[in-house]
Amino acid sequence: MVRYRKEHKEETRRRILEAAARAYREEGVGGVGIGELMQRIGLTHGGFYAHFDSKDALVAEACDSVRSPLAQRYFEWAEEVGGAEGLRRVIRGYVSRQHRDDPGLGCLMPALAADVSRGAPEVRASFTRSLRRLAAGVARLLPGGRRAEPIAGETAEGAIPDEALVLVSGMVGAVLLSRAVDDPELSDRILLAARRFYTAEFAPEEGTGAAVD
Repeated sequence: MVRYRKEHKEETRRRILEAAARAYREEGVGGVGIGELMQRIGLTHGGFYAHFDSKDALVAEACDSVRSPLAQRYFEWAEEVGGAEGLRRVIRGYVSRQHRDDPGLGCLMPALAADVSRGAPEVRASFTRSLRRLAAGVARLLPGGRRAEPIAGETAEGAIPDEALVLVSGMVGAVLLSRAVDDPELSDRILLAARRFYTAEFAPEEGTGAAVD
């Protein structure tokens, strides 16, 4: 019986985290309250506090532990081939209409950066860890084995080169802006221009095509 209660609690916590991560990517941190979030998964508001001390604790853990299904898919595609072709796959998948149009399954970076910048220290720390992981994944695909001197929070093995930070910042910014504008043609142009530029700059072995996916 005790084992069942432990497993049930862990499963409920996972459901809350996944529901929160999706809701926050779609609606922002302020877009959905704890009561509404719990109602969406058939639980009571009071039950939330059996799993998390506060909303900030939930946001921090959602940022740190819940992976974007789309981003995970992009990196799985990349790992199939590795190197420059793998990096092209990441750029094309990330800077795409699919990612722009489905924030609930997308990366938390473009969805939550503005909210997190005004958030609690624990939320910003969690977001920072996620950014490091994303940049480290991109760094592993950079041609030429680029490395950097470690900075605070990095080991020598995990140091992130400037090129990876530039590429991640550019991809995140392109998706964010493509969602923000109200002109569909401009939105597509932002994606295509960014994808062409970053592919040519960081993985230039072949062209990127003329249409936005």
